[in-house]
Order: sequence, then C-alpha cells, then structure tokens
Amino acid sequence: MARYITGASREQLDLLPPSLDDLIPDDHLVRVIDLYVDSLDLDALGFERARPAATGRPGYHPADMLRLYLYGYLQQIRSSRRLERECQRNIELMWLLNRLTPDFKTIAEFRRKHPRAFRQLCRHFVRFCRDAGWLARREVAIDGSKFGAVASKKRVVSRQALVREEQALNARIDAWLEGLDETDHEEAHRDGPDDDQRRRSLERLKALRDQTRDSRERMERLGIQHHVTGEPEARLMRSPQGSRTAYNLQTAVDTDTHLIVHHETVQDGDDSRQLQPMAEATQTALERGDLSILADAGYSNGEQQQRCEERNLACHIPPRRTVNNQGGGQLYQADAFHYEPARDAYRCPADHWLPLKQRNASQKVLYYANPSACAGCRLKPRCTAGRWRTVTRHQYESAFETSRQRLTEDPKAMTRRRATVEHPFGTLKDTLMGNAGRLLVRGLDKARGEISLAVLAYNLKRLMRHIGAEALMTRLRQAPV
Repeated sequence: MARYITGASREQLDLLPPSLDDLIPDDHLVRVIDLYVDSLDLDALGFERARPAATGRPGYHPADMLRLYLYGYLQQIRSSRRLERECQRNIELMWLLNRLTPDFKTIAEFRRKHPRAFRQLCRHFVRFCRDAGWLARREVAIDGSKFGAVASKKRVVSRQALVREEQALNARIDAWLEGLDETDHEEAHRDGPDDDQRRRSLERLKALRDQTRDSRERMERLGIQHHVTGEPEARLMRSPQGSRTAYNLQTAVDTDTHLIVHHETVQDGDDSRQLQPMAEATQTALERGDLSILADAGYSNGEQQQRCEERNLACHIPPRRTVNNQGGGQLYQADAFHYEPARDAYRCPADHWLPLKQRNASQKVLYYANPSACAGCRLKPRCTAGRWRTVTRHQYESAFETSRQRLTEDPKAMTRRRATVEHPFGTLKDTLMGNAGRLLVRGLDKARGEISLAVLAYNLKRLMRHIGAEALMTRLRQAPV
C-alpha cells in the first residue's frame, strides 16, 4: 500500500485529454485580459498593423502582443527574453495567445514602437471606468515618485565638472607648448619622429579641449546643470535612496477606488511645479466641474493653488513656512500677526499696524513693517532682535490660508492622502516593475510608454479587486470599451 500521494504515470494515455480551455478557470485573469483586448479599437488607439497589409509577410496581430505584455506586467515579467520563454512553457499564455511563440526581438520591438499608443490606452481605460460609474470622482490625491532611468549615475556629467576639465586641459596644453618651444630652441631646424609624435599628442589634447568646451556651452544654452551621457533626457534627481538618474512619475489617485485616474512622466524633479497641470488634467479626465485635491507640502505653490481655486479645484495642501529661529526660537512667529485685508496691513501682538513697506515682484513676496512703532514698543525684546520687525506675505497668501483652513476643518485629509497615493508607487515599483522601479527603455517618450503600460496593468488589477472579475467580464461582454 502506497504511503504517499502519487501522481499519474507519465506514460498514461487519456481517452479524452483536456483542452487548454478546460485548464483555465472561468474567472481567471487571462480571460479578463482576453475580453478587454478584444473590446478595443487598436487602430484608433494608434497601434501599428492593426489592419493587416495586403502584401508582405504576415506579422503578429498587435492584440496578441498587447495580451502578452499585459499578462507579463501583471505577473512581474517585463524582459522580452523571459516573455519569450514563458510563451513556450506557460499554459496560461498558451491559452491567451493560442500557442503563439513570438521571439524576443519581436516582443521588444512592439514595446519600443508603441509608447504613445500605450498612453492613449491608459487614458482610454480611465474613461471606460468613468463611464461605467466605477469612479467616485469626488477627491483625488496627487504625489510624485522617481523611477530610475536605464543610464547609470556614473554617466552623469555636470557643468562644473566640464569647467574643471577644460581648465585642466588648457594647463596641459600650455605645458606641452612650453615643452615644444624648448625643444625647438635646442634642436633648431631639426624635425625628428619625436617632434611629430608630440605635435600629434598636442592636437589630440586640443580636440578634447574643444569638445569639452562645446559640451559646456551647449549645457549653458539649454540652461541645464547636468547631462546624462547615453540618455540625455534623463535627469539627476534626489530620492530617499540618494541621487539617481531618473524620471519623475506624477499620479492622481481616486481616494475611493485607488485607481490612477491620471499620470504624467516629467523631467522636473521638483513637485512644486506640477500641481496645476496635474490637477487640471485630472479634472478633464474625470469630466468633473469641482474636485478636491490632496497633496503634501512638496506641492505648496501659491500661484498654482490660486489657479486651481479659480477652476473649482479645492486644494488641501500644507503650506511650507519658514520658522523664525532668531533669539533661540523664542521670538513671535508669523502666525502671531493677523492680516486685515481691508487695510492691507498686519496687526502685531502689541496692537500696532504694520503697513505694506516693500514689494518683491520677482519672488512674489510683500514686506510689512512699522519701524517707528517698533522703536518704543514694550514687546520688542520678544518680537525681534533687529531694529524693527518685518512680516512677509506671499502674493498668493489667500490661497495658502484657504488650504490651511480646509485642513483644519478636515484633519484626516493627509491621512487619506497617504493611504491613497503612496501604495500604488510601491505596487508599480516592486510588484509590477521590479528592481525598485528601474525602467528598461531609454528616452522620455519610451519611458512614458513603459510606465503607462505598468499603470494600465495596475488599474486593471485594482479594478478586478474592487468590483470582481465576473462583474468586469460582464461589463466587457455587454458593450465595447
């Protein structure tokens, strides 16, 4: 009697061998992918060869390649060589692709040629969810994260380094010229092989110096401080893991479903300039007149917040404020001074008025002070260590105050923000993309395409978790996307 569970013999013949379809459950992921891709108009989305050519060798249908990539990103398989191997041994892919086995070059070429189509497809999926009523469309959280570029940090060249290298090359050239002058003086009218070699070396140094100078001048014209050799569109950005060559992924996530309703990959590592474009694009994607925006202090930008308020985009953003650290931090902070819009002046703790004294148009800052009142004020030792106290006010301070008031009335807003917008980045980097979010393609346009493909896979997986695979499949069967 067998004491272990044993399997069937490898030589056993089945009278009715099961088909691939019998091996795939009715609510399996690959069935959802198959139905979703079948419902798309790939030609309208920008996929090449969606309509077969009348002549030439037949190629793979873009729908099959899209099925392969969606499955790969959902299973953390991005490499074209790994996808090629999976097509030959993975039963789920055999069912999904009808046993097609494209080679890795064909697989990689499909991703390389369709970055804009992937972006359109990602936006199309959001519209599908919106029209189906699966998006609450009331509140979104915005945040950014750095996704590593293909180029290594060692490939970064800074403008300061080029200046130092140019100076070093000039010094070497001067030394060579002095050496040649001495040689010419000692051996007048005698040219030998050593002289020719010295002059050739000098010409190489001059060519390298000229190349370095041209690179520096080009960076000055473009207004950039760093250049990444091999991937010039990538930028050196700060991240929690240190500086790295990367692109900045901006996402707007629905606080109810946690679907990414809009995303954008940018070269700017500073989030403070991304609030208005992200908020307005999200409003357009959701077709919503009013919308609440949650973001951290990195997005604090008075001018952009004011523009958002004018478009009925209610910002919940903690303002970035400097601390008065004079006098050991014991002096009055800015919040001890109360602004009166009617008089355009501040009332200080001693009940004096501080009128507008100076305006800095470039920095959009207003300065309020009353030197005569400060001279004999009894509270001056607790207010300032200088001759008088100056209070600064941003030109768009009202937008900051409105946002701060909303956060006071809704103290859990930042908790919702963290719980909404941060975990999709972890999913994209570790579950979908692997290797801490490092991309496989070079250049901004292709990086946008690959990230859009990952975002689409995330949204598809998140929607299945939110409404269930059966509900999604039912919707896909009822009407095309």
